[in-house]
Amino acid sequence: MTRLLAHAAAVLLLSTVGGTAWAQIPPRAPDPQQLEEPRRAPVTITPTLTVTQEYNDNILLNNDDRRSDFITGFTPGITLSVERATYRLLAGYNFTALLYWKEENEARNDAFSRHNLDVDGTWRVNPRLTLTLTDVFAFSTDTNLLAPEGVATGAQEAYGNTLTGSAANALTPLTTLRGTASWTLLRFEDDELQDSDIYRVDGTVEHAFTPRVTGTAGYQFGYFDIEREERVTTHTPRLGVIVRATPTITLSLSGGPSIEVREERGTRIVPAVTAAYRQRFAFGGASLAYDRYIGTAGGLGGTTENQTITGSLEFTRLRRGLTLALTPRYAIIESDDDRIDVQSFTVALQATYRITAWVAAIASYQFFRQRSDTVVLSATGSSLANDVDQNRVFVGLQIGYPVRFD
Repeated sequence: MTRLLAHAAAVLLLSTVGGTAWAQIPPRAPDPQQLEEPRRAPVTITPTLTVTQEYNDNILLNNDDRRSDFITGFTPGITLSVERATYRLLAGYNFTALLYWKEENEARNDAFSRHNLDVDGTWRVNPRLTLTLTDVFAFSTDTNLLAPEGVATGAQEAYGNTLTGSAANALTPLTTLRGTASWTLLRFEDDELQDSDIYRVDGTVEHAFTPRVTGTAGYQFGYFDIEREERVTTHTPRLGVIVRATPTITLSLSGGPSIEVREERGTRIVPAVTAAYRQRFAFGGASLAYDRYIGTAGGLGGTTENQTITGSLEFTRLRRGLTLALTPRYAIIESDDDRIDVQSFTVALQATYRITAWVAAIASYQFFRQRSDTVVLSATGSSLANDVDQNRVFVGLQIGYPVRFD
């Protein structure tokens, strides 16, 4: 009976939905150095308050109507941590009240300008079967940070949610079966942009041929429900390999043909490729990844062939309490009918200094650049994806005191 219930739970999770959304301010400042006191209770609730000052030189995400401002943010939040021997739940929520300093932007002042919700749960049903469930919700006017594709469609209210369930079952000591189901939704205030729901289900078998080399084989199904567009499905068989080149370096590569089936316009085949490099150093870690897949263009409509290059460089051991993170991202978003052609580059540098176990200072800089030859236009004839050059500078202080329950 226990085995039957475990497998039933796995099937239930595989029928859920998920995706990825971006959030600007985390529920708590990261603490990779683990300077906080160890949790001595299975349940911990941490209320937080973050106060930030920002300078933004392009608040409308539009080079044709460029406006700058100083913005003060107040972000109350709360996080919940539940840890047991066989399961763990981490959840956090915050909202941000924004105060614009320039008189012409006073109408943008709002006590609930942004919302972020993150949930991450893990349940080890038995030594072989592990289930996970994650949910990420974000509400913001920063459309380039909201959509997984990173496409800016102006400063307007929009929200996205990602719900993902997965199961990993160790069939043998060398073979693992993994399954994942996800749902990503995007909703925009502007009716001329197109809301979307994307469903994905995939299964993968991993087999360790040697202690350093693992082979993978899998299949992914995707269903795209985009407002005012024909329904689209994708079928992507994949083969891959994971190589632990050294104790600190891991390389991975997988790929295959992605077959896109459209209700009205037939079928096309594009390559799907995912490659990643990760390395740990004495000072922290680094990663570099490339992904090519069929996705969307953040409200511009239709499916697109997306290519992204992402990286990260983290310094966690330069000085006690100080962490630095550099995260660049470059994306190319193109449709086969030449309606959509967007290139964007984002780079963020963030520094966190934990003054005490419950007080942290935060400073960050973010640069965003977008160039668009998209011919998707509004009713007035203006482009829905403008050229953008934006610089943002943040400084802030975060206070969070953990309350533990036995």
